Parts: sequence; structure tokens; C-alpha cells
Amino acid sequence: MSERLPYLFHQYFNKTATPQERDELMQLINEPGSETEVYGLMEEVFKSHQFEEDPFPAGARERMLDMALAGYAKADSDNNIVPIKKRSNALIYAAAAIAVLAISFGLYQYRLRKNDEALAANKAHQDVKPGGNKAILTLANGAKIELNDAQNGKLGQQGNTSVVKLANGSLAYVPGGSTTGAPMINTMSTPRGGQYQLQLPDGTAVMLNSESSISYPTAFTGKARNVTVTGEAYFEVAKNKKMPFIVSYGSQKVEVLGTHFDIRAYQEQPGKTTLLEGSVKISNGNEKQILVPGQQAVFNANSKKFDIKTVDTEDIVAWKNGLFLFDNTDLDQVMLELSRWYDIDVVYKGPKPTLNFTGEVKKSNNLSKAFKILESTGGVKFTIEGKTVTVEKK
Repeated sequence: MSERLPYLFHQYFNKTATPQERDELMQLINEPGSETEVYGLMEEVFKSHQFEEDPFPAGARERMLDMALAGYAKADSDNNIVPIKKRSNALIYAAAAIAVLAISFGLYQYRLRKNDEALAANKAHQDVKPGGNKAILTLANGAKIELNDAQNGKLGQQGNTSVVKLANGSLAYVPGGSTTGAPMINTMSTPRGGQYQLQLPDGTAVMLNSESSISYPTAFTGKARNVTVTGEAYFEVAKNKKMPFIVSYGSQKVEVLGTHFDIRAYQEQPGKTTLLEGSVKISNGNEKQILVPGQQAVFNANSKKFDIKTVDTEDIVAWKNGLFLFDNTDLDQVMLELSRWYDIDVVYKGPKPTLNFTGEVKKSNNLSKAFKILESTGGVKFTIEGKTVTVEKK
């Protein structure tokens, strides 16, 4: 047999054969005496691909080719194979060609399916799911409650106040009568990859971002409602003209009577207070400022004064609405935001890309999808390995 048959066979199997080559292959397979070489080519193709399992039952490939080449089959009661009559050589070898190519195509499709499954499994393994509602509640006696695992309903009693996990997953404090004795202090903290909602005893709503905390009394008494935060928190303060609401973070204090505002107080950056509604008084030592809606205050450590600017408040609180909103945001800040939400470690390979990003990414996305969106801007590539992400210039 000519060396042409192996060449044409592999051309067809690899889907690179021209129409003329396919016709030539049919003619060669139709020639008498081609059976042995065809068998060998089939085995070579099959063995050259390391399948985890044979896609055909034991002996099926041989039986299929035997039937096509010989034009008959023995009865097989187990497989319900019915004998067929002998046919002309032309039909026999045409059937052989069809059988061989069908089997080859089956193997090819099987190989593709296995490769796709392996790639999909590897991609799923090398991905990170988004964060969610996770927080730890520390009671006045030091006891800790994992809120994401806790059942809905009453979680405990703090003085005359009941601690309740609501049906929507948030935490609430329900006063049960007059308060006596020293106030009991609770702390809610969120880990990386976590956020949580809280309703304080006065009805004030709080939402904590990742890696944040808030400490508060289980009942507000005295002349002010005092809480302390780290990280980032959004407040919708219940109005009470007789008892101002005061948030402390670092050396700063924010005082309100009833309003909506956001405090960002992560250690690695200067604290920021952004007002959405109402008015607030912000202070740092003797320095004081009044904010109006749409303004953001940042304390300047050099001048010892507040720098005030007007901002888009929707961008500031996008995190609580399920979005990352980037507005010419540098790569370091983008990766810092993502590392908190996805609980990942970030390393840079080679020179750090100098890039800024503008756009939005849903916090509900898996990490790979978030990176795909960022990579579409060009200039950067992300590689996920477990909980470590490598960033490099594209």
C-alpha cells in the first residue's frame, strides 16, 4: 500500500484534508487488501490519544470494521446483531470507508469533549467565588457568634435587649424595657470576603463593608448615641434631636441628629466621611467642619485641616449596592478593593503596570469574570492560583 494512505488518513482525522484529499482517501480505502493497514491506522490514532476510558465497548471497534469489510456479521444474542447478506466489493469497501471515518470522527469528538471537560474543571478550580453576608458578633461577655451560620430568630439577651437575626439575614436589637446599670457593649466585625447589615437599638441602620467593625451599646442612654467603627460603614441614622448620634474613628468624630452618610476608615488610607442626606459635623481635635449633601471630608495631616470636595455619592456607596465603581482608579486601589471582597493575596510579576480603570464590576461575579472585564481594557494580565493572584503587564 502506498504511503499516501497514512498521510490522507491523518489529514482527515485532524480535519485538515482538502476535498480532493478526502476523495483520494475514499478510493484508497476502497481498494482490496486495505483492511490490515486500515486496522493499524485506527489503532495508531486511538493509542496516540491517552483517553481516560475507551468510548466504545470492548471489541466494538473491531466488530464494526469487520462487519463493514466482510459484509456480514455473526449473530450475537447479547447485542442483538442480525446477520446481513454479502454485498459487492464496491459496496463493502465503501461501507468500510464510512465505518473507519465514522469511528475516527467519534474518537475525535470524544477527545474534544474530554479536553473541554478538563479545561472547564481546571477553570472552575482556578477561580474564586465572591464574598457574601459574613460577620462575627462579639457579646458583652466575650462570647462570639458566627452570624452567617446562626439560625434566624433570637440569638441572645443583652440586659433588657434581645439580639435577633431577622429573616433577611440582618441583625437587630429589640429593646424590652427600661435600661439599668452600665451599658453592655457589642461588636460586629466582618472578615475579608464579608459584609453585613445591622439595626441598632434606636432603629439606626448600618451596613458594614469587608474587613470592618462597629462597637455599640445594646441600649442607648445618656446624652448621646456613641459608636466606634473601623474599615467602612454606611449609616442611615434614626432621628432623635435630644440625643445626637456620634461615630468615632481614629481621632475623628462625626456628629449627626439624623442623616445618611458613609465613613471609610481603613488604616492604609486617610479617613473619609461622605454625606448623602441631611448634615453632619465632623471634628478632629479643635478642627471642625459642617458638611452638606454631596460633600466629602478628608483630614489633612500636614495642614491639620479638613479638605472638602464634592463627589458623586452614588459612586461612594456603590459597594453596598453590589457594585465596584471605578473612576480613573489606579491598579493598586482596584486590587485592594478586590482583595478584600474575594479574600485573595495579590503579587506582581515583573514591572508593575501603571494603569487606571474606569467602569463597573458586579460584586456577584466570580473573580475570573471580574478579571476578564479588567483585562479587556488592555495592558494587564491576571493569573489565579488558589487564593493567590499574580498581576503582570500584558
